[in-house]
Parts: sequence; structure tokens; C-alpha cells
Amino acid sequence: MSETKFWLISPRDPLIFRNGKPFTAAPGSRAETLPIPYPGTISGAVRTKAWTDGATGVFDVHRINDPYNVHGPLLVELDASDNIKDWLFIAPADAVFFQTKEKSKTEADCFDLKPMPTLPGILLDSKDMVLCGFEKNIKRKSFKSPPTFWNWLTLKEWLFKPVSKRAVELHTVGISHLPIEYRTHVAMENSLQAAKDEGLYQTSAVEFDYKAPSGLTLNDVRRFGMVAVCDLDIHGGGLGYLGGEKRLVDWLPIYTNVPFLTCPEDIREDIVNRGHCRLLMATPAYFGEKNDPEKALSAMGAEVIAIINDRFQTVSGWDYQTKKPKPTKHLVPAGSVFFLKLSDDLQKRNQFIDQVWGKNIGDDPQMCSDGYGLSLLGTWDGKKRRMNMEESDD
Repeated sequence: MSETKFWLISPRDPLIFRNGKPFTAAPGSRAETLPIPYPGTISGAVRTKAWTDGATGVFDVHRINDPYNVHGPLLVELDASDNIKDWLFIAPADAVFFQTKEKSKTEADCFDLKPMPTLPGILLDSKDMVLCGFEKNIKRKSFKSPPTFWNWLTLKEWLFKPVSKRAVELHTVGISHLPIEYRTHVAMENSLQAAKDEGLYQTSAVEFDYKAPSGLTLNDVRRFGMVAVCDLDIHGGGLGYLGGEKRLVDWLPIYTNVPFLTCPEDIREDIVNRGHCRLLMATPAYFGEKNDPEKALSAMGAEVIAIINDRFQTVSGWDYQTKKPKPTKHLVPAGSVFFLKLSDDLQKRNQFIDQVWGKNIGDDPQMCSDGYGLSLLGTWDGKKRRMNMEESDD
């Protein structure tokens, strides 16, 4: 088996990761970007870098069907020397932030979602799953811009012990988003060498520098990058392109402690003892046309009790072999949480953890190789709870 390698992708420019919506340089058009690229974008960049001859710059088309395995992208915070300060993950969907009573802009109350017993007269779109809800009836508004990315220490704590907390300082959780840079362009009339009438259009790109609202100096700027984990040799790294418009990035080999490579012992012990768990998608996953993970998870000995997720995401692309668009596929978004019941066999519970933690899971082996479906596990006691509708939150 090939050696696993860790590569830091350090952007030199704001990067464009198109979201699949059609775009032309027509008057008033706007090209939107994803907040972080799909795993397939990173996988394509890794393979291009690995299978391109460094001396001639020619891509080896004979290697296009070679086996490979990529994990990522994983968002990281960097220091001035491109060393990793922290790892960040898409926020778990079972954590919801609400305004505090004082309506603070820097603090919020965090409440956890759990499966609820089936209630009479309630119709669901899946007869095999149950609703998820809060422990009490919460009457306040949800927080407008909660942290989209959580740091590893906060996420690890939540995976082990998902409890509601009051007045959480948001800066200790992570960041709300990476900044988006907007550029306005002018469509040109080539024959006249002049701007077209009403020829303005706009593009957007992700900036990997994050400045605190109160920051006044360069020392207040936080730098970010992405990590790709793969079993391919990228020939020492160096400059490369990523995303739209061939924006430049540095590929740097990294040798650092990766804290989430194996399942923490306290989480493993709890899951094995209780026989229930939560599964968190760290990257978007593909579970067939119906977005149903039951087939993949049941093959590993798990029963899906409930799911918390946002609306599906779509991914497509261009197939350079067939010269045709790739079929559009629906993805379960990163941050989705599955509540699972495991086998009664303790050995099989341990095997399930080894099969899932830090692995890419899904219904398409090719997409798993590209990095879709990166999974982490959290604890759950297996109990369903009723929402206390009478209890006031004011």
C-alpha cells in the first residue's frame, strides 16, 4: 500500500470554486463560488499535479485509470511560517445557535438536537426514521451568523458530549465563514476594442485571509489553507493551479501531528458500550440518487434511526475523456448527522468504528476515492426524548 502523504494547499490568490449554476459574461450575470471546494476539485488537482511530468509539463494520460485515494479538503489555520495552528470542520447539523436574552453579537446559546419518539398524527417522508427536536420549546430567534467552521477541540468535545450551553463565546468555537471577494468585470466588443453597452458582470472568490472586525494591523489577519491527504506523490509540491481562472496556490508537504487520524478512546469506549452513535459527514457524501445512506450503512452493520441535514447539494463537471458533461449527482452536505443503532456484537461495533472513522463512505467507490463521504463518529445514548412544550425559554 502506498504511503499516506499530507499536502498543504496555501492559496496565493482568492480562489473560485463554481457551484454548478450556468454562467456567461452576459450583462448582469453573477458567477457565485462555493465557500469551500468539493472533494472532487481537490482530487482532480492532486492527480493533475501527481501525473504531470515536472520537466515537460505533459500530463500522462496512461495513468488516468490508476488507483488512488484522497481525503479532503480539510480547512486549516496557518501561522506566518505556514505551520498549522488549528484544524477546522463544517459545523455539525445537530448543534443550533440561538440569540441570548441580551441579543449579544459575540455570544449565543447552543442547543442540541436529538431523535424524538414517533407522535400520533405526524406524517414523515420516511417511515423508517423519526423526527429530531430540542429538549424544550425555544421561543427566541436563531443566531444570524453562527460559526460555519468549528475548530477541532470544540468539535471533539461536541462529538463526545453534545450538551446544550448558554452564552457560548463564538470566537472560541470557530469562524463564521471565509471572506468572499467580489470583482466587477466589463464585457468587451472585440471588433471595436470598447466596452459593450450594459456589459457589466460579476465574479466572486474565496479569500483565505480572515481579519477580525476589530483588527487594525497585519498581525490581526488570520491565514487559512487546505490540506489534502493522499497516497500519490506530488513530486515535491511547488506552484500549481486550483479552481477557476487558474488561480495560484503553493503545494507544501507537511509533517505534523494530525489529531483526528484515529478515533479517540473515550468516544470509542462509549460507542462500544452503548451500541448507538452519531455519524458526522466531514465532507459531502454520495448515497445514490435518493440520498439514502441506509444501504451503505446497513452493509456495515448499522441501522439509521434519524438524520439531520440541510438540503442536498449538486455536483457535476466536465469529463475530459468523453468530452461530455458528467451526470449531475445529489450530495448529502458536509455537517450532516446520522443517528445510528449498531450490532449487539461488541466486536462488530469495534469493526464499524474502524470502517468509518476517518474513512470515505458512500455508494460510489470512485467518489469515495475522490474524498467524498469523510466520516467522524460521536456518542449517543440511543434514547429518544420528548420536547417539553410547556417550559418557557424566556
